[in-house]
Amino acid sequence: MNKEKIFFLINSLEAWWAERVVSIISSELSKDYQVDLITLKNVNFYDLPNWVNYISLSNVKNNLLMFLLIPYYVLKFKKHLNKNNYKSWISSLEIANFVNILSNKNAIIAFEISIYFFSWFIWQIYKLLIKFLYPKGKKIKVNSEENKYDLANYLNIPLNKIITIYNPIELEKINKLKNEEVDSELKNMLAWKKIFITVWRLVWQKNHSIILKSFSKLKDKDWIYLIIWDWPEKQKLQDLTKNLWLKENIIFLWSQKNVFKYLNISNYFIYASKIEWFPNVLWESIACNIPIITSNFVSWAKECIIWNYDNNLKNIKYPYYWENWVLLDLHNYEESFIYIYDNLNKIQQNKVWFEKFKIEKIEEDFEKILFNN
Repeated sequence: MNKEKIFFLINSLEAWWAERVVSIISSELSKDYQVDLITLKNVNFYDLPNWVNYISLSNVKNNLLMFLLIPYYVLKFKKHLNKNNYKSWISSLEIANFVNILSNKNAIIAFEISIYFFSWFIWQIYKLLIKFLYPKGKKIKVNSEENKYDLANYLNIPLNKIITIYNPIELEKINKLKNEEVDSELKNMLAWKKIFITVWRLVWQKNHSIILKSFSKLKDKDWIYLIIWDWPEKQKLQDLTKNLWLKENIIFLWSQKNVFKYLNISNYFIYASKIEWFPNVLWESIACNIPIITSNFVSWAKECIIWNYDNNLKNIKYPYYWENWVLLDLHNYEESFIYIYDNLNKIQQNKVWFEKFKIEKIEEDFEKILFNN
């Protein structure tokens, strides 16, 4: 019996979260459907099942060149569509979304970031294209309710045209990897310390410098802060650590293939981001039994805290405690962190709301947007 044929279109399969979600969901759906995974750039970081058909529309590696080649991609993609009898399809990330919408009238697209990300000058052409093209899409998948409200307002389209589907959390994989042993020398350094950890790219919007400055104001040194990842603020943060006299308490672990074993030995995950896509690492931390100390970033922070996003919730008294988290005001982060540190026993970890992120649930949600529209 022939399986119905679907495809995912994305810029590339680099080692970022949107790409990871596509690799996970396409692999899951390939059990019941014939799945083509199509990229604009010829970059594939992930190990896909043999029965997922990986197709690259070019050998391009550069993002700017990929953007300039949109007309070429549209022509090539139209030819590909004409040769294949697809039941449904969805694209993810902006350039792939532009190509999808320009190529066919039944485009379903995934918008994985807040519209506020495109406020900076260099992103204005993207924002204009989003404003012009996205209302033409048949359905738009977003990864948070906050993102849904913001995007509907910006595009001036009905809310029911936008569907919220959260990112999947690979609990089985996490439970396996988190139990791997860490280096014995590191374990000795961490003994009898309160262990804080951050996992994410060292970029300006993550505000690692605010976290370091917050630690520098603590009266004691009975803590260790682990930083995992790399690029591009590596040297800046190392210099700041030295200038704040924190070298004995800050450990840069850089990029790690298995971050979960470090999450598993930590006591608190700490975050100070300004703006986010969907920070999988927060829920992955809870899967490793770590409560979260986080800024109230756009979008998704309040949704994490209160479980179901309330668009009318404007005023929050900080610090805001809930089942798995404590939420801080980014504008008063350092002072709030000192209070939090002195009251760490108030931060709970109850691991609630996980059912919304199970792969089986997310797979069902994708089937609904692909076939019931």
